[in-house]
Amino acid sequence: MYFCIVFSVCENSAKMNKTIVIAGKDYPLESLDNSVLRQVWVEVRTAFLFYSGSFKDLDFILLEQKSKQRFTPRKLKLTAERLNSILGKPIVFSFESLPYFERNRLIEQDVFFVVSGKYAFLPNLLIAAREAEPVRGERLTAVAQWLLLAYLQGVDMNHKTVKEVEQVSPYQYVTLTRAFRLLEGLKLCSIEMDEARFKHVVFNSDKRTLYELARQYFISPVKQRLYCDKVGQPQQYKRAGISALSHYSALNPDETTTFALTAEQWRNRDVSDFVNVNPIEGDFCVEVWQYPPIPTDEEYVDKLSLVLSLQDDHDPRSDVNTYLGVLRNEIFEQA
Repeated sequence: MYFCIVFSVCENSAKMNKTIVIAGKDYPLESLDNSVLRQVWVEVRTAFLFYSGSFKDLDFILLEQKSKQRFTPRKLKLTAERLNSILGKPIVFSFESLPYFERNRLIEQDVFFVVSGKYAFLPNLLIAAREAEPVRGERLTAVAQWLLLAYLQGVDMNHKTVKEVEQVSPYQYVTLTRAFRLLEGLKLCSIEMDEARFKHVVFNSDKRTLYELARQYFISPVKQRLYCDKVGQPQQYKRAGISALSHYSALNPDETTTFALTAEQWRNRDVSDFVNVNPIEGDFCVEVWQYPPIPTDEEYVDKLSLVLSLQDDHDPRSDVNTYLGVLRNEIFEQA
């Protein structure tokens, strides 16, 4: 997909506006507000014009060079990274022309850029924009569930920007944007834009109500259960299943100790740490999770993920479901 930059002059104004044309459709660009620009260091403020734009609800900042100062591809990369951390949005550089070898160097440095009417290197932006179509689903994704459970259990993200949430989550900006769109589509949160065009995540319901609203959409965090006769370096993993429930309640523990590993941890495991892996029985149970457990100060998985991991586990002991209900209620009494 190619981009071209089209200039137009505002009616009754000497201020220059821009429009970015994407696949034949105009998307307006607005000069970045001075209150936001003051956060940017002087060298870059004097070298570039700053514009904010939105493509299919994905915000970005476009920089057009106004001085003759030359920025190397490496310096543009560092500049984009620093600006992204300050402004919380993807950074795109605009060029009127760009030699072939310069384009390749920018691509090697993973710098997003557009060349008027000719070329564009915006992989993450385009992917995110395609994914930003209205998100519909009958279940939460793993990322959306992580975000919701993290918020319900004390991770501060209400009224935060996506960039701020990125700092307290294991996921990147583009992935978070799609997850929040799903939560918004399911009416579990709303996305509000402030005067500087930064989007904020807002949870309007109290936590107990929000949990009840979300119950129909929850998924089990457990993707697969396996068994083995040895778990090397067990301190790396959170305890899960009945091992965790017996810690949080008066339930008697199992002889089999259960650990939770993310799918990535399981893929990258040292095979020698897990002996005689099979799907039936063993001294240890390994649960491969779809998302990382919400961070806690303990060696056990978070309580709400634990409840969801066991709610469809038909344990013959009748008191398991009782303890799960008690545990769930305790969470919201403490909130």
